[in-house]
Amino acid sequence: MNIRRKVATTLATTVLALGGAAAMAPTASAAGGPGREACSRSFDHVEYVRTESGVNLRTGPGTGYSSRGLLYDWTQIYVGCLSSSGYAYVQVYSGSHSGEYGWVANDYITGLLNLD
Repeated sequence: MNIRRKVATTLATTVLALGGAAAMAPTASAAGGPGREACSRSFDHVEYVRTESGVNLRTGPGTGYSSRGLLYDWTQIYVGCLSSSGYAYVQVYSGSHSGEYGWVANDYITGLLNLD
C-alpha cells in the first residue's frame, strides 16, 4: 500500500471516529483569517442566525475583520467554538454562503444568547 493511500485511509478513519469534527477545523487560510486557534471554548453544535436585517460573516473574531457577506434570519450554522471577544467560528449550512467558514457575533446566534 503506498503512502498516499495510507494517509487517506488514516484521515478517513479519524474523521469517521470523531463524527466529522476533524472536518470542521480548517486552517486559518481556509477561512481567510484566524481559525479555531483563536477560540477560547469549544461548542460544536448546530444553531441558527437570528437577525432582522442580516449579520456579517467575518474573516476574524471582531469588527476589525472584513465581511465575507451577510447571513440572514434562520440561516443554519454549525458553531465550532467561541472566542473570548464574543464571536463564534462557524460553518454555514444554508443560504447563499453555504459551505463557507467564518465568524459571527454571538448575539445573533440562537442558543448562545444567554452564554456566560
